[in-house]
Amino acid sequence: MARSTPAGVRSRLLGVIFSLEQAPAQPPGEVADLQQLLKAGLGVTPTLVLLGVETEFYQLGNLAEQIRRAFDGVFGARLDEEKLEKACAFAEKLLRESYLLPERADEIRAALPEGPVLVRYAGEAPFGLETGKQETLWALKRLWASRWQLDAVLLRGPGLAPPEAASLVQAADELVLDEALSAQASQVLGRSVKVWASQGRVVRVV
Repeated sequence: MARSTPAGVRSRLLGVIFSLEQAPAQPPGEVADLQQLLKAGLGVTPTLVLLGVETEFYQLGNLAEQIRRAFDGVFGARLDEEKLEKACAFAEKLLRESYLLPERADEIRAALPEGPVLVRYAGEAPFGLETGKQETLWALKRLWASRWQLDAVLLRGPGLAPPEAASLVQAADELVLDEALSAQASQVLGRSVKVWASQGRVVRVV
């Protein structure tokens, strides 16, 4: 039986999963671009925008503190490469194996579009293409864990906190660079962009 969540915690979980149409106005970036294209009448694939769900995952599992302890002594006067590799492996495994709250998992499942979905960060390349609801939940955790791959951590240096970005789940199968949609989107957005599409609908704007 799933463990229930106290009412005080439930109140903090509200309002962080949105359809693209319902997501609050975003700062300049890909989510804002997709919203602008949608308002202009372009076909945009059904998109789920997860705002703050990754942060919530860290907080409720006390993951940040566990990761901080794992990285103690890694970045000092000299980089301890052996400790770094072990700490990255620990952090990745921790995120992959930690649990989403049952209420949150159910909410995500209920909101997922039908058919195959693409899982990625807004403004970043596709991470995984999934065909089932449970597989999508696993893919989200793998997406969040990818922030702790060795190369990603080295790019951030001593500042361990991952960059904040909305997690996207989008109805999509094979992506193609669509020149016609790219031209339309460039006109709407007022700058030159490239659009990757699935079944004639906008998925990714670069």
